[in-house]
Amino acid sequence: MKTAYGFTRFDTADEFKNWLKNKSVTRKVTRLQVHHTGSPSYSNFYKSNGTHEDELTRQNNMKSFHVNSRGFSDIAQHFTVYPNGKIVTGRSLNSNPAGISGWNSNAICVEIYGNFDKGHDVMKQAQKDAVIMLYGELCKKFKLTPSHSTIRPHAHFTSGGTYLGDYVAGRSRKTCPGTNFMGIGNSKAAMTTFIGYVKSYMNGTPTTSTTTSNTVGVYKVIVDELNIRQGPGTSYPVKGVVKKGEAYTITQLSGSWGKLKSGAGWINVNAKYCTKVR
Repeated sequence: MKTAYGFTRFDTADEFKNWLKNKSVTRKVTRLQVHHTGSPSYSNFYKSNGTHEDELTRQNNMKSFHVNSRGFSDIAQHFTVYPNGKIVTGRSLNSNPAGISGWNSNAICVEIYGNFDKGHDVMKQAQKDAVIMLYGELCKKFKLTPSHSTIRPHAHFTSGGTYLGDYVAGRSRKTCPGTNFMGIGNSKAAMTTFIGYVKSYMNGTPTTSTTTSNTVGVYKVIVDELNIRQGPGTSYPVKGVVKKGEAYTITQLSGSWGKLKSGAGWINVNAKYCTKVR
């Protein structure tokens, strides 16, 4: 966890959960907004030399843009979820956001860093896990039942703030959070799936399929970063990360999840994230 420019970055899910648990919020919260940044996108975050931009510096830059170019009193959102799964605070939770016209009162605004329209960024697993965890923890904090009444994307509203209940090209204010958000899209059906992910997290059940043909052995990581989980599923706390090119011995499987020989936890050995080398 690190603080700069008045913002706090959470490097693990446990850091965020502990912070939120102890955070005093005096206003009523009944609504959770879903956004993507669109711009900036992954091409801004990841650098050609293999590094990535500092999340806190980017957050401060977004605040400057919102205040100086958009005329907002503060950064628009309460939280930003970055591609590597790190979460950064924004404006005070005791203030309404500048997110969706007509649906800002009693709301929390979450910006998910990236452009998730079709043909652009594909959400990384670490970011997906963090997003689901964030909404699950917010629902717990404010005693909300995940539903189309409590969780709504910007794409389901007109410019004037009329709720359409679905993404309607030509009428919706934006495509936000993207026509390929989490690989499912921004339609009402897609949001039903996303809400299901949040419910599964809150119930402590995995949010991904447990069907796999993997076997124990040595697996090499093929994505930039992959979370180590306490147990076999995204509902379990993050205990650390493994990085691209590293190889690990898996001694036990549960669906697509493999237990690390070191005892550090579990990683997802699905072919999207790892390749078996022996």
